[in-house]
Amino acid sequence: MKTPDQTLIRASLAGDRRAFEKLYHKYRNLIYSILVQRVSDRDTVDDLMQNTFYRAYRSLHTFKGHAAFSTWLTQIALNAYRSHLRSQRVRQNWVSHTEDPEAVHNVIRDLAPGNRPDQIVEHRERIALVHKSIQNLPERYRKAMWLRYVMDWSYEEITQVLQVPLGTVKTWLFRARQQLKAEFLKLDLQPG
Repeated sequence: MKTPDQTLIRASLAGDRRAFEKLYHKYRNLIYSILVQRVSDRDTVDDLMQNTFYRAYRSLHTFKGHAAFSTWLTQIALNAYRSHLRSQRVRQNWVSHTEDPEAVHNVIRDLAPGNRPDQIVEHRERIALVHKSIQNLPERYRKAMWLRYVMDWSYEEITQVLQVPLGTVKTWLFRARQQLKAEFLKLDLQPG
């Protein structure tokens, strides 16, 4: 025997948009209350609500009915919330690593080769040029590069955190690499 939710899910999967709208109206207050307990900013709650129902709609075909639809939807909302938290942490870490002069100084000090003063000065200048080139990238490129090459996140994790399609992430990374390569060539910086 089908539950009302299962009937709406099947209708939605068959292309009936009103069916999913009914699911939305039935569960929006539940999801809103779950999110508002965790996030104080109303705009962020609204974004997370939208993200939750978008993910649910896109993943509706994966709902197997082993648990109640409300449980499945709640898990999607909690995953959206966790992605939001990770995104905030990454953003804060990125800012502290790229804008904190002390952090940059520590990197330069730790990476300086040899003991010869001219080598140290040259190396510091190279690090400063690399740092400046990275800062000149558009913010979306910097975020994507940070997540991929520093945090070593998968493309799927990046798409979830940045909330953009996989092709967009790959495009941003490609363009960032191309822009940095051109900048490094212009500055006569060779890998080494």
